[in-house]
Amino acid sequence: MPGWIEEPPTGKMRTWTSPHGSVLSVDDFGSGDWLYASESELQEAVCRLAASRAGGLIEVRRVPCGERSAVRLIYKRLQNTAYVFTGMFIASMGGATLIWTIVDGERGVTGVREAIVGAEMWNSGTMKTIEDFERLWPQDPYDMLSFGADRSVRRFISDSEEYDPRFPDHPLTRVRRFLDELCDWIAANQDTPSTESTVQ
Repeated sequence: MPGWIEEPPTGKMRTWTSPHGSVLSVDDFGSGDWLYASESELQEAVCRLAASRAGGLIEVRRVPCGERSAVRLIYKRLQNTAYVFTGMFIASMGGATLIWTIVDGERGVTGVREAIVGAEMWNSGTMKTIEDFERLWPQDPYDMLSFGADRSVRRFISDSEEYDPRFPDHPLTRVRRFLDELCDWIAANQDTPSTESTVQ
């Protein structure tokens, strides 16, 4: 990963920081229960995880990764006026179940993605009233409010993957792009025999 700097390891965990400030870690996930959970069990576990960190789930899905499946998820939380996005990727590799976690957040001017998408919906007539906004803007298929998440961290229309190409440097786009690239890398190196060699 050109430009990334590795921090001193903590136990089995290894951590890197990028030039633009995102943080990546990889660690042993342990039992790997999430890889074999039912869809409903997985979704509830991930929703509870996000809520426990004052976050709201944006997406979770099981994805093909080489000859096996993996779990991929993204949640967001609000830090002052900036959204911070956490992506996790859980996969079997080298005889272990590993979890990669990447954290990236807004810096400088915040809320640009939300403001642009929201303005376009108002201007197009998709949303005409405050009631329309309250009904249409949150696109939360996970019902995070029932898990105690604040309304400010629910999934919004602007969090949809369809907007990523328009905001290539947004932290949510960067997290999704990294998870895509990570899946490709894991698929190519899945049979690496040891945990240490998988994360170099």
